[in-house]
Amino acid sequence: ADAIGVMREGVWHAMALEPRPALVHFGWSAVLLGGLPVLAARLGCGIGLIDLGLGLGKWKAGLALLAVGLPVAILAGKIGAASPAVRAVYPLDPNLDLGGFLAHTAAQWAYFGSWEVLFRGVLLFGLAPRLGSGTANILQTALSVLAHFGRPLEETFAAIPAGLVFGAIGLRLRSVWWVAIAHWVEGAALNYFILSLGT
Repeated sequence: ADAIGVMREGVWHAMALEPRPALVHFGWSAVLLGGLPVLAARLGCGIGLIDLGLGLGKWKAGLALLAVGLPVAILAGKIGAASPAVRAVYPLDPNLDLGGFLAHTAAQWAYFGSWEVLFRGVLLFGLAPRLGSGTANILQTALSVLAHFGRPLEETFAAIPAGLVFGAIGLRLRSVWWVAIAHWVEGAALNYFILSLGT
């Protein structure tokens, strides 16, 4: 469903290769969105893992957040699954069925966890001491929204309030992991409801 291309003489010419298998996508996401930015922050800037929001932070508040946030994340996944544009893109593995759902969801943690490490960890926590929390939150949200370009319009627009809220929660809890779990559950719920609609 996603393809970058050009229209020439009335014919669409794709400029991108075929999408990579989902597991390859998730693995490279862990490296490019998570591993390399953390390594750069640690080695290049001397920022500690806790200072990047990669500890458990205020874990009791994090657990309380999940008690409220996970039902909201599941509902968001269900609402997203009703969109034809979203169903055209997800699940990323077009061959996924309910039989492979749990394994796919487990592997998908690499993607969602790494996404949050980059945007709500390295960028937000890394920039907040220099720019201030509010400015850093706006900047990481803007970059996260840009990274959604090419995705369904509903998803891209939803990334604006979600990015600001996720960033504020991460800063308050001093950890990216609580938001990462909620984001992951939303993605899993989205896939589940899409697959359920197809059966």
